[in-house]
Amino acid sequence: MMKAVSASLLLGLLGCGPARQSTNTLAAPGTFIITAEQIAKSGATTAWQVLKQHAPMLTLREDRNGQPQSMGRRGRSSFLLDEAPMILLDGVRVPDFHALDAIDAQSILSILIYDGVEGTTYYGTGAVSGVIVITSKSGQSPS
Repeated sequence: MMKAVSASLLLGLLGCGPARQSTNTLAAPGTFIITAEQIAKSGATTAWQVLKQHAPMLTLREDRNGQPQSMGRRGRSSFLLDEAPMILLDGVRVPDFHALDAIDAQSILSILIYDGVEGTTYYGTGAVSGVIVITSKSGQSPS
């Protein structure tokens, strides 16, 4: 949390403050926000479905049975690099994107998606493909 506050302060001092998105919320450039209201209106039942419906910068593919198969960002830069974005649930890194299919959509308060540049600014070089930050309504990882 302190890193985000420090980075926000630094961006503000450099004149790169927040920009107003079409969702009428303040968000730094290079970020995308999905709110609880948008999730409720979508009818999605899992975090995977929410991202599939609301995150145009991601490619989410499913197998024949409708199970998550692959996740990446649009416009792959390399066939050799792992293009899956870093996923955080209430501040804890989720090691496998398949877990998104087990997270109840109605338990999500918001989803904040950072693009590659913003992701590396806040989370280091491991976030070169972006970061998906999921905040649950309880503030804890669902069991």
